[in-house]
Amino acid sequence: MKFDLDNLNPGTRFDFPDSDAWVCLRTCAGDDLKAIHKQTREKKIEYRRGQRFEYQKINETLESRLLWDFCITDWGGLFDKHAKPIACNTEMKVLLMGKSVVFSSFVVECLDKLNQAEARDEEKREKNSSSSQSGSEKSQAARAAE
Repeated sequence: MKFDLDNLNPGTRFDFPDSDAWVCLRTCAGDDLKAIHKQTREKKIEYRRGQRFEYQKINETLESRLLWDFCITDWGGLFDKHAKPIACNTEMKVLLMGKSVVFSSFVVECLDKLNQAEARDEEKREKNSSSSQSGSEKSQAARAAE
């Protein structure tokens, strides 16, 4: 199996239906998600009536901004009302995700598909891993019986 160590989480292209427009998306998990949480979450501790309460204060605006900027890696075929191409930058990502129901619904639907595909791949890996483990256990048992 080969890995592109310079790009371990490449984007996947999704074409808008009945359009030449497309968006390239990737999921945010692991170290990338931890880095975003580190920037946007603060652990708070309060004491009330002798009891300690811990909670997280989340900067949801910044978290959304960072998540959309990470997950949306590129797009094409998106134009403004003057037929000028819309640049794929953080400001436009946040604007379209926050104000365009069509765009945001499509992106969320596609990210759901990516997450489901990754979950299926993980299940396959686990099944392959458990079947190879049980195969090696059988081999060990067969060797022990000899």
